[in-house]
Amino acid sequence: MTLARLFIGGALLAGVITGGSAVWAQVRAAANAQLVAASRALSAGDVDRALALSTEHLERHPGDSRARVLIARVYIDRDDLESAYRQLTRALRDDPRNVDALYYMGFVSGRLAEREFQRLVDMAPASARVRQLEAESLEAQERRTAAEHAYKAALDVQPDLVDALLGLGRLKRIRLACEEAAQLYEKAERIRPTFEGAYGLGVCYGYLDRDEDAVAHFEQATRRDPEAAIAWVGLGTALTRTGRAVQAIEKLHRAVALEPKMGEAYYALGSAYRAAGQPGLAQEAFTTAQQLGSTIGSASEPPSSPPESAPSR
Repeated sequence: MTLARLFIGGALLAGVITGGSAVWAQVRAAANAQLVAASRALSAGDVDRALALSTEHLERHPGDSRARVLIARVYIDRDDLESAYRQLTRALRDDPRNVDALYYMGFVSGRLAEREFQRLVDMAPASARVRQLEAESLEAQERRTAAEHAYKAALDVQPDLVDALLGLGRLKRIRLACEEAAQLYEKAERIRPTFEGAYGLGVCYGYLDRDEDAVAHFEQATRRDPEAAIAWVGLGTALTRTGRAVQAIEKLHRAVALEPKMGEAYYALGSAYRAAGQPGLAQEAFTTAQQLGSTIGSASEPPSSPPESAPSR
């Protein structure tokens, strides 16, 4: 084959590729235009046209999650949340990082959960468990005052409901009403010992300067869940405060091994090293904590009690 023929053949192939690319660009542009038209129809309140355009597009492009999100939005507008949920589930299966699908899935899931909870209320309006679930929902929304009232309502119906005792204790602990929280945790522990009960008592006793009691309950917490790094942090902090810095260092290394990026653990470790007379290692730990972005304590003022957060597993 001569050089001229190779040149001509290459030119023809390039033309075919270029022409094909242009055709595909036109196809994509037409598909996008259809989705834009569907979105505009939805914004204008013409949900039937929006659904028809989105469905037609989806039939031609079954893997396009954008069309499924538009269809889900139509169903949301019609208050058909179950159908919207199915479309969004499929959209996220095809495109797990689709931000719009994630946003609307959160909205739809929340609405569906509210409906199911309302069904529970209608079925058992005086149920302690229903009030506990209501409290947990309010707590997740950071409506803590309302959540406290709901937990109390649950306990008015069933005073020995451990989950409600622990939930109310947690909320009181967070706002540092530790004497009240400790009473709730103690009652829960008498009914059914739990990790959260032991951990909560450890935190509360630490704030109330009952350090030996704090040590005892943090030890219980670590036995009940050896993988909970935050319990080891609490135990190490309490040991440091009782003058047992060497033991504290050992416990805090357990926490760091479980959660290498837990800045609070490094702050507590720095405090223990400083109490043990090892300023160089203390500064290293404080520096690591600062690098991890921890906001608890400082190199000159480490934390005196474990952080208020959910147990790390």
